[in-house]
Amino acid sequence: MSATVTVYTRGQAVRDGALVEADPDIAECFGFPAPVAMTYAVYAECIAVPEEFSWGTGFRLDETEREWDLLLTISRVIKAAAGSGQPPRLPVTLYRVPADGVTSTPRRVTLVAEVSTGDHGERVITIMRPSEHLPR
Repeated sequence: MSATVTVYTRGQAVRDGALVEADPDIAECFGFPAPVAMTYAVYAECIAVPEEFSWGTGFRLDETEREWDLLLTISRVIKAAAGSGQPPRLPVTLYRVPADGVTSTPRRVTLVAEVSTGDHGERVITIMRPSEHLPR
């Protein structure tokens, strides 16, 4: 009797919406050494601004600006860790304004950026919550 092995690829995760690819133009601006994606949880918490929110706070939020800020912070952490012997799962702390339609005070968020291999052996970077892990 043979065992069936199921592999959930990065490409499938992107198609399913479990991973959201970062804007390649923004990633290129910051010199990321590999394609970048984030889990849907990170996208929802740190990037997405639901259309139904009316912003009575006077604080303007824009998804492109929020992604720019996220990728800038993560690129700095990756560059600082380059050649340091740190593990491929780097903690990242940043501040973001919650997209709740009310709050204008930035809140601290801790994420991780993990460097791993993609579907074809290429190097990729995935941004996730500390409690999340890539499928093995």
